[in-house]
Amino acid sequence: MQKKVLILTYYWPPSGGAGVQRWLKLSGYLAEKNVEVHVLTPSGKYASYTTLDPSLTTEIHPQLILHPTKSFEPLSVYARIFGKKSIPSAGFGNVDKKNWIQQLIISLRTNLFIPDPRKYWKPYAYKAAKKIIKDNNITNIITSSPPHSVQLIGLKLKKKFNLNWIVDFRDMWTDIYYYELLNQSKYSHKRNLSYEKRIVENADHIVTASPVYIPFFASKSNKIDETKFTSIPNGYDPNDFNNYKYQKNSDFVITYTGTISEQYNINPFLDALKLFKERNIEAKVKLQFVGSVYPKLSEELTNRKLDTDTSFSPYVPHSESILFLEKASLLLVCGPLNKDKQEGGIPAKVYEYLAARKPIVYIGKKDGFVAQVLRETNSGKSFDTNRMDIYNFLLETHTNWKNGNACLPINDKIEKYSRPVHAETFIGLLK
Repeated sequence: MQKKVLILTYYWPPSGGAGVQRWLKLSGYLAEKNVEVHVLTPSGKYASYTTLDPSLTTEIHPQLILHPTKSFEPLSVYARIFGKKSIPSAGFGNVDKKNWIQQLIISLRTNLFIPDPRKYWKPYAYKAAKKIIKDNNITNIITSSPPHSVQLIGLKLKKKFNLNWIVDFRDMWTDIYYYELLNQSKYSHKRNLSYEKRIVENADHIVTASPVYIPFFASKSNKIDETKFTSIPNGYDPNDFNNYKYQKNSDFVITYTGTISEQYNINPFLDALKLFKERNIEAKVKLQFVGSVYPKLSEELTNRKLDTDTSFSPYVPHSESILFLEKASLLLVCGPLNKDKQEGGIPAKVYEYLAARKPIVYIGKKDGFVAQVLRETNSGKSFDTNRMDIYNFLLETHTNWKNGNACLPINDKIEKYSRPVHAETFIGLLK
């Protein structure tokens, strides 16, 4: 008997960014494995996306049954009043603590719209979901967040129908690394905790994008334990690398793709790079950022005399971001820590970096989940704040590059982080 699933996800093409990738890719692989897949999402005409990538519409699998709906979006109104640049980007990478307009928007966002401003998609999505479930005899729903208001739609549908409800947390909720930036009042914090608890208690199963997240969600209720959870990380799509060239490039380029906020603490790496350039004057090392960066980064680079060898590119279509990986010699990723000094978010770029087969340098938690992935796949090294350790790795990587060892060998161990494998795991959770 064919399995059927309704996926509720706010982010969908023409949205860009990491948030859209998970279910754009997984839904296609589910469809290829004979699952009837319905996707419910706000129409691009109504949704408020921080980044756009229309090219992703070409990757929507033809067998998917799409159900776009209307939505009401307060952030669109805010953008017209205050300007789009004042609206916090994904991961709050563009937040400037000295910008009073941004701080005002964040406070209003947090305390007027609980759990988030996308909550007004709920009536449109709930009405559409009821019809889809009835008309197609849907037995499984997957709600993916953030935004976490999507989970409240799943909660309401679970109470209405006898469904197998799978909650998919791509990020943590009240334990996310930027939670402290949200200017929560006691009331809004209490409401978020209450919603989070109701979701984890009522879901039939909970999937997290990292095993690091599981203890945090499990701690929200004494009625559940960790057997209710499965970790399915963000991964890479092998199809994205069909035309990828695994070769040595003429320049030694250190590349960072995606969002970087002040909470990511890139400074230990910048200190190590400054030392490397001072001790290896003949080395021509370039630094490349692709995506959204925090306002103070330029100042940090200038203070270390790294600005002249650094280039910035705004957000690019996903296919172009793969080309930046192809032209890189070393891939940089930073992992933010939350208030408990644990990994407060696992950057999705880690998995595409694995597929790119270039050495990876990770700045964050030295002995955390990403460190484990890099050790397991022999793809790079993890560091905390030790400048000399990072320097030595830079020196080793640059020496290998000069000697022609620019790409890592083919490694079957990265396959477990591919989208097709993850799709199989999700199918195992469907009824």
